[in-house]
Amino acid sequence: MLTTTRKKLGAAIFAATAVLGGIQAAVVAPAQAAPILRTAQPGLGDLDAKLRLALNTGASRPARANELEAGEAGLPLLDQVGGVMNTVPSLRWVLAGPVNVNGDTVTANLQVTVDGYGTFPNIELSWREIDGTWKLTREAECTVAYYAGLSCNL
Repeated sequence: MLTTTRKKLGAAIFAATAVLGGIQAAVVAPAQAAPILRTAQPGLGDLDAKLRLALNTGASRPARANELEAGEAGLPLLDQVGGVMNTVPSLRWVLAGPVNVNGDTVTANLQVTVDGYGTFPNIELSWREIDGTWKLTREAECTVAYYAGLSCNL
C-alpha cells in the first residue's frame, strides 16, 4: 500500500511540476503584440484618384467598392451622386489641400465649380485606413450626397 501511495504522490508531484512549470513559462514569457502597420499617408493625387474611381459609375463595381468604408453597400448612394453630377455639364471638381491626418483618418477639401455660380465653399471629406487601404468614409459619402441634394441613411 505504501508503494502505491508513493507512486500516486510521485505522479501528482510530477503532474503539478509540469503544470506549474508550464504556467510559469506562460507568466514569465512576455506577450508578443502584433505590430501595428501603417500605410503611407496618401497625398492629394492619391485621394483624388480614389474619389474619381469611387464616383465613376462606368468603372468596375468591385474596384469602386474597394474605395469605400461601406464597401458594396455604399455604391447605390455614389451611383446616385454620380448621376446628379453628370446632369450638370459645367460641373467640375478638384480635391484641394491641406491633407490633414488624425490617427487613422485623413481629410482633404472637395472644391466644386459650376459655370455661372463660381466655386462653392470647400467640402471636407475624410478617408479612414482600413486593412492598409485608405477608404472614403461613410460620413464623406453622406456629405457629398447632401451637396448633390440626396438623402443618406447611415
